[in-house]
Amino acid sequence: MSTRARADSIDLPLLYRLFDLSPDDDLRFLVRRARATREALVQLVFSVAERAGHRLGTGSADELRRARTRADGYRRLHTAISAAHPVHVLKGPAIAQHYPEGVLRPTGDLDLVVSGERELWSVVRVVLDHQAVDTIDYSVVDGEHRHMMATLSWAPLDPLLDRDAKIDVGTAAYFGDGEVLPVRSRPPADEVLTSLLAIAEEKFQRAFHAVDAIDVIVLSQVGPDSVADAEATVREFRLAPEVTELLAHAGRCAPLGPFEELRRRLEPAAEKERELRSTATARETAPATRVRYGMELRRAQRPDWRRAVEHHAGGDTLMLTPVGDYLLVESELVAPDRYEAALAALPHLAEGPR
Repeated sequence: MSTRARADSIDLPLLYRLFDLSPDDDLRFLVRRARATREALVQLVFSVAERAGHRLGTGSADELRRARTRADGYRRLHTAISAAHPVHVLKGPAIAQHYPEGVLRPTGDLDLVVSGERELWSVVRVVLDHQAVDTIDYSVVDGEHRHMMATLSWAPLDPLLDRDAKIDVGTAAYFGDGEVLPVRSRPPADEVLTSLLAIAEEKFQRAFHAVDAIDVIVLSQVGPDSVADAEATVREFRLAPEVTELLAHAGRCAPLGPFEELRRRLEPAAEKERELRSTATARETAPATRVRYGMELRRAQRPDWRRAVEHHAGGDTLMLTPVGDYLLVESELVAPDRYEAALAALPHLAEGPR
């Protein structure tokens, strides 16, 4: 991660503006509004309030403590992984390092990008060496090229109150919209743009929210290497509509410095991209992506394996991987007899070369 400076203007007045509250409102209203918007946002509010001199109660102090412990755990894992393999970080710690000292970015997942499948399984092994995990999910995305994602999760400090901790390791940075936009494997060289594009691409799954706005405000104070290069990169990755919407969303709460110019420069590209998407045909665009999720059949320990092996049985696809065997499915609901047939097929599959 970079050594660029930290942002310096994440404070209570900004949070009040972000949640459409009066600065005269009691801090409890801000906490409630933040929690109602997104559970993890209260971690940010607590840390900003503490930094401003407010005394936290036992409950809020412990919630903040757990969140900081979670973030520290992610940092330690990232350090261990980076010592063994080159990886890119999307959002998460890559943005958190620029938050003001003492201000905690809401901690969710750790998203890592690796260069290929061999590297993916190597990183998974490093995680397993350092952390006991409860589940290992696996998915395959087929398009022009095949990409994979492994998700490792485990119980948090307080399983009744907090989300599971989770690390996503993927062979691509941006997976597109599954229809028109292709998978883009490598993130840009500028770490600020890497995170900005990752936030923008979230629009394909959900609406932008308060954490996105704060992240953009922080990144705007760090700044891209070059606005002109940033514009060219956004055009190349075909995310001008999402980036302009994201910057407008964040710009309602605070000035965005160089990102204001970036948004203005991207408006024509955003309109052109919208037109391109609306008129695109399957022949004119990248192949549509097909996402299949791995339903775990059994765990496995194959330390000498470097890749997954694909098998076909009874019309289904089974993937034998270095850490487990999976039935590839396209939805959460699977008929019990299909699952049982996949289990029954496993002993008859030839593992083959690694």
